[in-house]
Amino acid sequence: MTVTPAVEEEEKKGEKPKEKFKFSFDYFNESRLGIFALVVGAIIAVAAFFPSLPAFVKGIGVMAVILWGADSVRKTARYGLGTGVPSIGVLAVGFGLVGATTGMAIGSEIYHYFGSIGILGALAGVAFMAVIGYVSGVLANSERFIGMKIPGLERGMAELAMAGTLAIILECSIVAGSWYIGDILSPIKGYNIAPVAFIAVMFILAGFGMLQPYNSCLGADERRGRTLLMAIEIGGINCIILGAVATLSLGAVQGVPLLVMGAIVWVVFYRAYMKACMDESYATPGTGLIKTLGG
Repeated sequence: MTVTPAVEEEEKKGEKPKEKFKFSFDYFNESRLGIFALVVGAIIAVAAFFPSLPAFVKGIGVMAVILWGADSVRKTARYGLGTGVPSIGVLAVGFGLVGATTGMAIGSEIYHYFGSIGILGALAGVAFMAVIGYVSGVLANSERFIGMKIPGLERGMAELAMAGTLAIILECSIVAGSWYIGDILSPIKGYNIAPVAFIAVMFILAGFGMLQPYNSCLGADERRGRTLLMAIEIGGINCIILGAVATLSLGAVQGVPLLVMGAIVWVVFYRAYMKACMDESYATPGTGLIKTLGG
């Protein structure tokens, strides 16, 4: 008697397939990743008030909160939002712009009158947007209003609002050297342009990092570990661009280490992502345009 592949598959049904790729993020489940990124991002965001904090440390914070945001987009959008994946990523950074501006303004004002305690003021923007995000999720799910009925939307919107706020605060501090509102609005030395002029670039960088991973990997074979690899990779690209801008605004001592770190992260995780795709795909025919990696 010959056992067909279909019969073998049926006999193995129920067995969990072994991960071929090690980046599964099993330990850092959604809750642990959120707590870790929030704590790391908040600590670095507070410390980012001081110009002496190296830009590459702020870059680590940026990558952590972008990874968190990408995971929240995945968690929220996998219930069938479809084209809403880019929308919710942009919404997260829209929340972030409002929260970051509020937090930086409040923190700077408190610092002006009360000294170092003001550096905690930036977190007021994070807390404020957490509330706004949660309320937005409640209104979106409520049958009295939009009635989307998406499980966990309230938590997802709150997380996205916090991640977006921390990302914008950290990116602003990388370009200006500090998130003190005076530094954000003052022209960069040697250039007739203020760091706030880069806000559109920061919006795109943070939004792209949060929405693109799931938007790209969306499908029946989507896997969290593979999706988040792309989020880290895009975080590396963000650091390359921010490092180049920081080199112009703050000098090579601040900008170059961030740029180099971003380039290393991008190369390592781009290759890791491509290897994961090839290991887990049914077939990988080459087009000839890009050299394929070894299987």
